[in-house]
Amino acid sequence: MKTRLTKTAYLNYLACPQEFWLDYHDPELIKRHTNKLEYEHLRQQGYAVEQFGRQIARFRPNEKFAVDFQRVFQTAALYARADITVTEKTTGFVELFEIKSSASVKPEHLDDLAFQKMVAEDVGFAVTGCYVLRLNGDYVRHGEINPEELFVIEDITAQVQEHMDLTYQQSADAIAYLDTDPVPSLVDYCVSNKLDCRFIKQHFPSLPEYTVFDIAFLKNDKRRDLLSRGIVAITDVPEDFALSSKQREQVNAAKSGEIAINQEEIAIRLASWKYPLHFLDYETFSYAVPQFDGVRPFQQMCFQYSLHTIENPGGELKHSQFLSRGSDDPPRSMAESLREAMSDGIGTVLVWYEGFEKTRNAEMALMFPEYADFFEEVNSKTADLMKIFSDKLYIHPAFKGSSSIKKVLPILVPELSYTELGIGDGLTASISWFRAATWDTVSTNERETIFSDLEIYCHLDTLAMVEIFNRLNALVFADVESHAFALI
Repeated sequence: MKTRLTKTAYLNYLACPQEFWLDYHDPELIKRHTNKLEYEHLRQQGYAVEQFGRQIARFRPNEKFAVDFQRVFQTAALYARADITVTEKTTGFVELFEIKSSASVKPEHLDDLAFQKMVAEDVGFAVTGCYVLRLNGDYVRHGEINPEELFVIEDITAQVQEHMDLTYQQSADAIAYLDTDPVPSLVDYCVSNKLDCRFIKQHFPSLPEYTVFDIAFLKNDKRRDLLSRGIVAITDVPEDFALSSKQREQVNAAKSGEIAINQEEIAIRLASWKYPLHFLDYETFSYAVPQFDGVRPFQQMCFQYSLHTIENPGGELKHSQFLSRGSDDPPRSMAESLREAMSDGIGTVLVWYEGFEKTRNAEMALMFPEYADFFEEVNSKTADLMKIFSDKLYIHPAFKGSSSIKKVLPILVPELSYTELGIGDGLTASISWFRAATWDTVSTNERETIFSDLEIYCHLDTLAMVEIFNRLNALVFADVESHAFALI
């Protein structure tokens, strides 16, 4: 091995040995496949968490203890950097603290601290304590951030000690693995990344477009069974292979190339929705350190909505919207605007994946008691347009088993598209809004472009639902004209 095994590389090895190997032998590849916007956002988020963690009273140097930030421990083969080390001056005993942008202790945190302890002890230090400094998920910001309340310090010394023998073995295995020549195998795919793995993509560039990885809710043991038989394309799945009824419907549709539509059930659902119909979509922002009052770490805070409304059958389509520019209290201002937009009455609120919007509504009901009745009414009258597709009432081979609106829209409403938008996905929307709303370094022109792109993107989300609804309506009702709506 030409360089030391770093803590980061070791953790990458545990997550996926093949990508760890590829990073070492082709380091430029990771740069080509990194989402720079997301990477920078996560890096800055981690930096913000670390800065608040350092402010805790326990980490103030005194006569008894010395405190170091980002202290390096290294041997000829290993390299580790500790977020915080506290050293007892009289004995030299060391305690290791790892700051994590997480609301719970995770298995990889144990590996992280065990690696640090191993390297520190290899160079002669006595490590007497290992701790994770994690975020307090129950902390709610009110005014300035209180670091003492923002964090919870968890002692995992005993667990780390029990993990040491395995850590020594795995670190040796990682170093040795770099001198091997891994044999590419789809059967050994990484559960978290599946086919979205750089090693897999590197060695299997010509995989079928529609594979067994696309079968909805297929368990890993069944998928590996198919792959071990050399079955990759969904169209090659045997007729006698055990699948759920919905999975079998998906496979059959892929094989036949035919569209399967349960018109009767779709008609029942559409007829049950009462007017006025509201098509609603939120855009949200989640951050480790809450940026606004009333918000918890990692809480999905609403900063934007788009609302298309049809008052009655055949009525004109109306549009309402709200976008915080960061100078207000975003969720409160949005809640006030939304209630006003729905003040003429709520028949049915249509969303795409109701679990998300309903949870946001329940959170805002708790945050703002004066709006609790409103959000409770919204939730009680919410229907999920996505379920038409996730419940397999409408199956199209081109959906590839997905009920995502970005899979459904191009098939049902090809004239609408996200592809040419300045902002075309939720993650980019969230990060871009944060930059425009809070960064002083963003120019006025860039800020206004971001806000404009956000309005266009969120508007399309609800217009897409309206148009999909219209297509379904025209499909299942004989009297199409009485159920068609004029769009604006």
